[in-house]
Amino acid sequence: MLLVVNPAAAGGKVGRHWPQVHRRLRAAGFDPALVFTEAPGHATELAAVAVRMGETAVVAAGGDGTICEIVQGLCDAGGGTLGILPLGTGNDAARTMGLPLRLEAAARLIAAGRTRRVDLIRAGDRVVLNAIGIGLLGAINVNAASIKIVRGIAAYLGAAAGTLFRYRCPEIGLSGSSFEYRGEMTILAIHNGVTTGGGFRLTPAAAPDDGELDALLVEQTAVPTRLARLVAAVRGTLPKKPGAHELRFTRLRLETSVPLPCHFDGNPSHIEPPGMTFEVVPRAQEIFS
Repeated sequence: MLLVVNPAAAGGKVGRHWPQVHRRLRAAGFDPALVFTEAPGHATELAAVAVRMGETAVVAAGGDGTICEIVQGLCDAGGGTLGILPLGTGNDAARTMGLPLRLEAAARLIAAGRTRRVDLIRAGDRVVLNAIGIGLLGAINVNAASIKIVRGIAAYLGAAAGTLFRYRCPEIGLSGSSFEYRGEMTILAIHNGVTTGGGFRLTPAAAPDDGELDALLVEQTAVPTRLARLVAAVRGTLPKKPGAHELRFTRLRLETSVPLPCHFDGNPSHIEPPGMTFEVVPRAQEIFS
């Protein structure tokens, strides 16, 4: 077992407080070999190399972005069990999987060795454990990355305040087995779990092991109503608002003529034209649970 620690997680708090965190882990009887990430994407490389060298399990000590990178590395290397020590800003992946958010409880769960298998989202040539946010969500995520002094929903609300009124809705095409849409888009959230952004409940019916993915499409939203829509996202009522569409699918095609800001489990990115296909990969990842 290898523990991959992201010292930059939670706005650098993991690195600053790692000696205390490490003492708590050892006191809980959890003390595997560990390595620190040095840059974005490094966790993917570390996880892949570990599995290829014979490790059967990799534990993430960080946030959702770190977990996503490790899942990519495990997938690239052909397998391996994922452990999660939720030390990030939002910790939505741990919530999605029903894992404890307290450090010692999470460590004891991993040490107990019980596992289960969950689905993954395949997005082009990458895999995602919990959530992909496109459009306004992606733009907010880029801004939130620079203000992680506060944690959870507060960080995302702070970023949203500077993004809501500047965001311009692009035109997209969306097609699945039972859904077709072409028009302007404010939000497209593609989820394996219920929440993103530290608690935004965008897909209340999602389950990480049902062999399907859930999505929320929000059509063009006038600037004066966007704050109310954001509050509805926190409350879990956004899917019921006018112009919102709840989708369930195994394969969904997104078409765009312009780059779209997005995040993959909190890692900021862009979807380039002509677009991207999203598919469920059933029971693809084993996790300690």
